[in-house]
Amino acid sequence: MNILIADDDPVTLKLLCERAGAWGHTIHRAADGQSAWKTICSTPIDVVVSDWMMPELDGLELCRRIRDRQDSGYIYLILISAQDSQADIVRGLESGVDDYITKPIDLDALRARIEIGVRIVNLERMLNRKIEIITANHVQTIRMFSQLMEVVDDDLGGHCRRTAQLAVELARRHPGVGDAEIPVIETAALLHDIGMVGIPKGILNKSRTEMINDERQLYQSHAAMGARILGEIEIMKPAALLVGMHHEQINGKGFPDGLAGDDIPVGAQLISAASIYDNMIHRGKIALDDIPERLQRINGYLLSPQVVALLLEVNVARQHDLARQTDEERSLDELTAGMVLAANVRMKTGAFVMAAGTALDDYGIEKLRQYHTIGTITDKVLIRKSSVRE
Repeated sequence: MNILIADDDPVTLKLLCERAGAWGHTIHRAADGQSAWKTICSTPIDVVVSDWMMPELDGLELCRRIRDRQDSGYIYLILISAQDSQADIVRGLESGVDDYITKPIDLDALRARIEIGVRIVNLERMLNRKIEIITANHVQTIRMFSQLMEVVDDDLGGHCRRTAQLAVELARRHPGVGDAEIPVIETAALLHDIGMVGIPKGILNKSRTEMINDERQLYQSHAAMGARILGEIEIMKPAALLVGMHHEQINGKGFPDGLAGDDIPVGAQLISAASIYDNMIHRGKIALDDIPERLQRINGYLLSPQVVALLLEVNVARQHDLARQTDEERSLDELTAGMVLAANVRMKTGAFVMAAGTALDDYGIEKLRQYHTIGTITDKVLIRKSSVRE
């Protein structure tokens, strides 16, 4: 094991390094906290044994910095101090220290504590290797199912990939979704239509209003079928739950269970929203400028107002991305008379404010700034580059 020993007392540092080296470990030494931190940042270290009281950077702050790092494996921390009150020990442990030794140092006790650290670091490595194997198997399983859908239907595979990308974007914008939930949402979105694999393409190409009773029932079975397929694999069960609910509607008129409102998990709501949006763009051929109106038709009906608001944000971002080749984004404070709007300006609700092609004057600019002041539009608009006078 690579062990770093930090102590500003040269006699103690020499003694600890010699003993720990004799116990079969590779030793790195530091005469102060700053030197110890530089070693941590540049060298793989498994165990740190640090004195508390050191100049510039003390042992307690060193331990806090180590614990705040996110880019390395677990480091076992042992703090040494002459401060032996209960309050001091608790303070040390609260900083992220694994073990605490009081002076004078009992070398046998130190050796035992280092061996405990070695076992814990080894266990952590074993666990990480198992997690890597499980993750690799999980990714391979997802890829296999995804490829199966593409073999059956290229359009279906493309729709699922785009839905997954958008669902992740919505999840990152949603305040109620944690980082740990995003991979589950992505997996479920990528495979949300896996249950359609066995449904004849002639049925899938019809709109729901064109389907007769048996066809409609067969189509509606795909959500539950997808959940059953994925639910057979233990690691896929969280995603399977969302797959089974991605056709539920906020008004309770969806399928298969007629869930409503908050009874529908946020992840399932976001997958539904992403799928609906993608179908509007790719199957319905609806222009980005017309999307807000279409979304308002299903606001509070198919989708919750909060989710619709997120889709509207995404749609604005896509409008801007699309227009950046010939247009440029300007903040409202940068607008000057004579500039021409390159895209419709809409409220965050989707309501129309000002049309693309409008040549701005002082009154129009002030109007936009007033809308922003009351929070109904964003602070940026798209302007035609040709109308900008440098």
